[in-house]
Amino acid sequence: MNKSGKPPKFESGEQLIELWLVFCDSIVDGGFKQIPTQAAFCRWLGEHYAETSERTLYNALNKYFPTIKKEFRQIQSDVIMQGGMLGKYNPTMAIFGLKNWCGWSNDGTNSDHVSDFPEDALSRALREESEKIEAECEWMNSERN
Repeated sequence: MNKSGKPPKFESGEQLIELWLVFCDSIVDGGFKQIPTQAAFCRWLGEHYAETSERTLYNALNKYFPTIKKEFRQIQSDVIMQGGMLGKYNPTMAIFGLKNWCGWSNDGTNSDHVSDFPEDALSRALREESEKIEAECEWMNSERN
């Protein structure tokens, strides 16, 4: 039992990761017509497992099973990268998702770990596009002031 007196929605972090993998596989198998967000995952869980609120998922990832959060984010980033590389996701939004949901940064590293691999052409192109957009936004903001 958790502190609220309700039985936990997920028996273990491993079970949550398995469900996340099935959800992410369905995105890939479905041609990337969906984005691997936590909100979409909650809707999917409601249809395939059990009604799950975003707060419940947040608590599972951050309070009950924090050791799986890195793996959860890595799977999410893999799906976003695959969709981006295949042209299924808007490149700017893929960059946004990787930075804000998965902890990526412009220098090609993930905030969870430092990669031993050099930056590949797609990562470089995505980083350069992101930097260009950020510079344009800064210029537009400076013009307003």
